[in-house]
Amino acid sequence: MLVDMHTNLMWYPDHMSDEFVEFAYAAKKAKMRLSPDVYYTAHENEYKNAFDSTPEALLEATEHCDKVIVFGLKAPHCGVNVPQELVAEFVRRHQTRFVGWCSVDPNDEDCVEQLEYNVKELGLRGLKVAPIYQNFDPQDPKHLPLFKRAEALDIPTIWHQGTSFVRPGPLKWANPIQLEDIALACPDLRMMIAHMGHPWEDECVVLIRKHPNLYANISALHYRPLRHYMAFMSAMEYGVEHKLIFGSDFPSATPDQVISGQWKVNDIVEGTNLPKFPEEAIHNIIYENWKQFIQFE
Repeated sequence: MLVDMHTNLMWYPDHMSDEFVEFAYAAKKAKMRLSPDVYYTAHENEYKNAFDSTPEALLEATEHCDKVIVFGLKAPHCGVNVPQELVAEFVRRHQTRFVGWCSVDPNDEDCVEQLEYNVKELGLRGLKVAPIYQNFDPQDPKHLPLFKRAEALDIPTIWHQGTSFVRPGPLKWANPIQLEDIALACPDLRMMIAHMGHPWEDECVVLIRKHPNLYANISALHYRPLRHYMAFMSAMEYGVEHKLIFGSDFPSATPDQVISGQWKVNDIVEGTNLPKFPEEAIHNIIYENWKQFIQFE
């Protein structure tokens, strides 16, 4: 069963600012220099090539997936703001395959109430947060009530806890290690670190090793072949390769492109004496490891 744990629903100009898509497009072009497995539509409007994920595009890109997690980020600080009702309506129309998660801005005074509304009224079943996009310090205790509520609601949380191209995003709040206080305070909260926290993959690895309910997804790694290989080998060396879970981060890449990228992880060490990441572990990342983190009705 193929489960994509990480897709986005948003498009320009409705949900993204000019500045955001300008930097997103530059980042996409950089990825394309090193990997053919990047989603690119060659639209005549360059900004439409940056990070557009319309309903039609998302449905087509994920046609081979059995289940798909989809969300729309609420991060006005960096120029992204997706109405959560949009995600809920999309999922209502395509509920056989799609499961919607919500996003709330932890800086909002009513963020806990927003989470309750998104889960209980809109039927969204997980939470997406991103300190670098939303401009919040995950170690600040004032944000703890939001994650305590997510724990009480028994919903999983996905974190963009790593670098990004966004100019106003604070890197000082982007390291995966900064999630440890929440992991300790909310031991039953299932958390997934997107992109293995790149470029702090080692910090991500040692963190998920310590905490039973912390996992990582492997989206947006294969564009950088050396980092991809090193991240996977670090997970192997610390014994947490079973906690790595498949996700595409569409529209960064389609699920098919990400799968192709995973099978190329050892290409960079071909012809050397360096160890190779096991094919069985690659298979499990793509098709099996999600079962530890989430169940579908």
